[in-house]
Amino acid sequence: MTKGGRLALSLAALLFAGLALFSGLDRYSVQEPGAVRLVPESLRASAWEVTAAQAVSKGDSARAVEHAAEAVSANPLDTGAVSLLATSRLAAGERIEAGRAFEVASLLGLRTPLVQAYFFDIAIVSGKAKDAADRLDVLLAVQPSMAANGYFFSALERGESGRSELARRLLARPDWAEAYLTAFRADNDTLAARAAFLAAHSRDVPLGCGPIEPMLRELARRNMRGEAMRLARGQCPERALAQAVMDPGFEAVGEDSAFGWRRHGSGDLRISTVGRKEKMVEVENRSATTRLVLSQALALVPGEYRLFASVAGGPRDAVIASLDCGSPSRPSGRGGSLGRGQLVTVPDCDDLTLGIWVKPGSGTLRLDDLRISPVG
Repeated sequence: MTKGGRLALSLAALLFAGLALFSGLDRYSVQEPGAVRLVPESLRASAWEVTAAQAVSKGDSARAVEHAAEAVSANPLDTGAVSLLATSRLAAGERIEAGRAFEVASLLGLRTPLVQAYFFDIAIVSGKAKDAADRLDVLLAVQPSMAANGYFFSALERGESGRSELARRLLARPDWAEAYLTAFRADNDTLAARAAFLAAHSRDVPLGCGPIEPMLRELARRNMRGEAMRLARGQCPERALAQAVMDPGFEAVGEDSAFGWRRHGSGDLRISTVGRKEKMVEVENRSATTRLVLSQALALVPGEYRLFASVAGGPRDAVIASLDCGSPSRPSGRGGSLGRGQLVTVPDCDDLTLGIWVKPGSGTLRLDDLRISPVG
């Protein structure tokens, strides 16, 4: 069974929830199916739908088919009954019969959630992104809460054509846009692809800073700083540059931070946070070589930048930075030093790492207020 088929089965709960306004006898029939026959004929189809939906949710497909068929027999023109029969047959593995029943349900009422879910999946499997997106439009109009279900958006996002359909609709600011940008049930790969698409198509889908804020927070929560920075750079460039460096004041060094500074202390290196209200980091290199003391992952556009930092307590040129793909490498120092404004070249890679290095024999230094700005 396809993912969409399994989704259609789970969506039977929607129909079950919609059948809550029956009499006490109807509710009793959920526990005692035989009591359905005591329900007035005008309500009998709905009562059978309740028991069929319950059977689907319990995985009892044979019973679900039997009771859904009774519901259709009681009211052949009831779209809910026909769609539930189709879902029950799908659960029973009767795919051809299920498909025919869904076709009938579609003719009876296009706005039934189960029908839309089924044909959404058919369109996805067939590679018809526009048809799938059209089905999703109807489904979310009828059942807005389903926007929080990650399957629909994830299925469309697997291909460029599906992402384009979503982008085209996002421009119109539909009711489901907020859920798309805030409800994150997708796995890491899907969320990364969503962020990458919105970053790369910022001109076609200009969302701005506010709408992408929840997604940025979620990316950060999942330790996906590179994806977060690229999304911010595409949709909110002014913020991306302002937040190019996490914790520029070195106030959270040593704390458990996904994107903050990583300490590289050892027996001959001392790294500590000092100060109460105005915190900064204090470092001392007692070895005989230039040593890496701090590092963090960055995401910057390739090019030239100048790095500045406040260096106190010793020589201003005793602290230098490196920017490398992957692990930090000892810098040559030709670009100057952090205390005097160091010129650095940012390479093009997805694993950019900033390293802070301290020269030997420079005493106890205090670092604060790291800044980065593009050159030119």
